[in-house]
Amino acid sequence: MTGKTLGHYQILEQLGAGGMGVVYKARDTHLDRPVAVKVLPPERVADAERKQRFIREAKAASALNHPNIITIYDIDEADGVLFIAMEYIAGRTLDDLSRRGLKLAETLKYAVQVADGLAKAHSAGIVHRDLKPSNVMVNQDGLVKILDFGLAKLTANDEEERDNAATRTLGQLTEEGAVLGTLSYMSPEQAEGRRIDARSDIFSFGSVLYEMVTGERAFQGETRVSTLAAIVSRDPKPVTGVPHDLAKILTRCLRKDLDRRFQHMDDIKIALQEVKEESESGKLGPAAAVPRPSRRWQWLALPAVALALVGVYLAGRRTAPESTPAWKVTPVTTDPGHETDPALSPDGNQVAFSRDGDIYVKLIDGGPPLRLTTDPGPDASPCWSPDGRRLAFRRA
Repeated sequence: MTGKTLGHYQILEQLGAGGMGVVYKARDTHLDRPVAVKVLPPERVADAERKQRFIREAKAASALNHPNIITIYDIDEADGVLFIAMEYIAGRTLDDLSRRGLKLAETLKYAVQVADGLAKAHSAGIVHRDLKPSNVMVNQDGLVKILDFGLAKLTANDEEERDNAATRTLGQLTEEGAVLGTLSYMSPEQAEGRRIDARSDIFSFGSVLYEMVTGERAFQGETRVSTLAAIVSRDPKPVTGVPHDLAKILTRCLRKDLDRRFQHMDDIKIALQEVKEESESGKLGPAAAVPRPSRRWQWLALPAVALALVGVYLAGRRTAPESTPAWKVTPVTTDPGHETDPALSPDGNQVAFSRDGDIYVKLIDGGPPLRLTTDPGPDASPCWSPDGRRLAFRRA
């Protein structure tokens, strides 16, 4: 493709490639300026769904006029090649910049801009659905540009897409090529094939922000299935050494429960802006990192903890008024099958259990159970590790 001409765009060099196409640096021969041209390979044009998604990227992004969103110049087809001409950004992606974690000032500077751009998109009814560090460019002046609205959808008008998303199963999502969005950064509802809205982007933003702060992915397993399980049922490792208010923002972005997550990107932008202003003024100091105690001391501390709990219980019996508490019984699972061996996670947010010889885990607050084992032999008696990150079980 290098050296060829598409319409009035002369292709100069390849910049990158992904699932939705190949990106080239080109020269606009009409206006004599550099542009980025994203093309869909000819063999992919025959795929009607992929072609429609590619066109949707151009329409969605071109409707947005914001300094933190890539500017779309043109969409055209030449010699059987469908392409989008867009603003050329000389810079680096967050994927390159955040591999070892960013400084607090850089993190806040970039995060506020990403939040501002997403807020603009959401106000227009557009959900990105594939927010990740490699889709965020930072130019030489520190200006952020959000790229690749190839998976974007119009939330108000795309009923068919919403219905299709609602019928996907976790099994389908684990098949190669069936996942819309990059695995480690998708939201729990996206991973489970449920209907999504702007709050899905908020979760993905939290995953990106986590990586900017720590240099590590919030959710990463050894396999696709284990990564999906982490997204749906586990919290990332706690972030230390950052301002308390920033840690709270991260926590609220990464809530599994939609209703407990931030509801609007504008609110995140304002919260981040306040942390940024306080940090720049010197009023805000980073929270001290809390080292984890060794396992040896954790086990030695257990008798003392047990005695303290007994003391609190006995003191409560002496001082509490004689009244019978009103207990409320709520079913955790109502699905068909023989369910046994329930085990509550250390944080009280999840329950593991055996159903018909397989191990499942489920959020107490709701959502479908996640099947963890499929071995022909019966699996039973799940037991959580003290940190809640692993499950042991017995296999006959």
